[in-house]
Amino acid sequence: MNLIMFDFDGVIIDSLEQFTKDFISACNKHGLLAVRSQRDMLDLFDNNVYESILSLGIDEDTIDNILSSYKKNSEKNIFNSKLFGGVKEMLQSLSLNNKVFIITSNISSLTTDFLKSNGVDCVEDVIGADVEKSKIKKIKHVMNLHPNLPSYYIGDTKGDMTEGKIAGAKTIGVTWGWHTLCQLENGEADFIANCPSDILDIFKI
Repeated sequence: MNLIMFDFDGVIIDSLEQFTKDFISACNKHGLLAVRSQRDMLDLFDNNVYESILSLGIDEDTIDNILSSYKKNSEKNIFNSKLFGGVKEMLQSLSLNNKVFIITSNISSLTTDFLKSNGVDCVEDVIGADVEKSKIKKIKHVMNLHPNLPSYYIGDTKGDMTEGKIAGAKTIGVTWGWHTLCQLENGEADFIANCPSDILDIFKI
């Protein structure tokens, strides 16, 4: 048995276009005018997205306001996005003999609602940015709940790979998400998956 933790956007859900629109709208509403394009938004994910925003001179209260506005936007629009093909089956297979969690920069309730609406009921828990902004802290928290299990974090950005490693988990970078293979390799991913079935192969399922 393993502890397998997933990012959500770009790994489970094909949400890049909708996330970009909703997030940029929220940023601009609260004065973060440096984020105007998809490229600007993706650059934030080279590291922890909220630390990247702090580095632009935006304070914690404003970041919380951005999150609140993003949630309002996404509540209306998240169902415009779809699961990546093969992801539901992959999650179901993994959950039979492993502990599966989702640790995301998205909102916990939105993520949970999306999963339920798509018949994904095999995830132990969802921990989003509304609970804790640092993925490192969230990953460590879940690892502390299951200290005897080998731990893996699966993401689609360089920042995911970096944060997973700092937290002490093995990292798996998926190439169907937001960052390129080169960026995932620059984040020193321990494994690369080019499709959901590759993840099953890593765990020999």
